[in-house]
Parts: sequence; C-alpha cells; structure tokens
Amino acid sequence: MNESISTILSKPNKTTNDLQQIIDQWHQDLLKNEDQLLQYATQLEQKQQVLNQTTDSIIQTQDLLTNLEKNLQQFQLSTQTLTKYNDELETNIEQLNIESKNLLPNIRSNLKTDQDRTITYDLMDSVDTHLNELDQTMKQLNNILQINTDHSILKTTNELQTCFDDIHNLQETINQIKI
Repeated sequence: MNESISTILSKPNKTTNDLQQIIDQWHQDLLKNEDQLLQYATQLEQKQQVLNQTTDSIIQTQDLLTNLEKNLQQFQLSTQTLTKYNDELETNIEQLNIESKNLLPNIRSNLKTDQDRTITYDLMDSVDTHLNELDQTMKQLNNILQINTDHSILKTTNELQTCFDDIHNLQETINQIKI
C-alpha cells in the first residue's frame, strides 16, 4: 500500500478531502498498472506472431520434405527403368552385331537386320521417352530444392547438380546414337 494512503488512514478523523486523496491515489495506481498490462499484452501478441510464423515455416519445410521424398522415389524408379532399358539395348546391340557378322553374306540377313534395327530403334525411342521423363523429374527437383540459390534446403547441391548434369549428358549421348 502507498505510504500517503497509510498516513491518511492512520488519522483518527478523516475528511472528504482525505477520502478524495485516497481515491485519486488508487486511480493513479490503477492507470499505471493498466499501462503495464497493455505493454505485457503487446509483448505477448508479438511473441505469438513470431511463434505463428515459426510454425508456418516448419509446416512448409515438412511439405517440402514430403515432396522431396516423393520426387526421390520417382527418380529412383525412373533410374531403375532406365538401367533396365539400357541393359536391354546393350544386349540387343551385341546380338545385332553378332548376327550381322554371321549373316552378312546371306541375302536374308538384310531382312533380319532390318527387323533387329527396327526393334533397336523402338527400344531407343522408349529409352529416350524415359530419359525425358527423368529430365522432367530432375527439373522438378531442381525447382523444389531451389538449387544454387540462397533459399536451398540442401547444402550439398553441388553433388546433386553434378548427378543431374551427368544424367542429362547421358541422355544427350543416347539421343545422338545412330544405328
């Protein structure tokens, strides 16, 4: 309790003026406390806004990671498919080379070679399609990860970019193969 109020209350006879002084002092104390409460409320609101922004950032990061996992799974499947077709292509090329050497003197070999060539071209078209899909996946990953930007969620983007470049170069090389 305020000292001036205690002094007034200790008087044996109190006047209206004394009571008015007590009321005025209480009023001033309440106004001072109201200002402090308003300051605390403002600080609390600011902290709540920071907490909300942090929560939004965490949710966005979780969404990015979920999308990254999905894209990486798609990337792995595309890579497996590409490897399978590449193996088939190599096998067909080897078989075609062996058969062409064996059947080259034979006139019928031309028909068989044309058929094998058609099969090989079809297989190469299929590989090309899968490489284009893989290229699209890489571009999506590149956009999502924002590689080589200040906003990148990964610190090892150089290794990932090198991988993308190697796969793109492989696609370009396969596109240039002519049988």
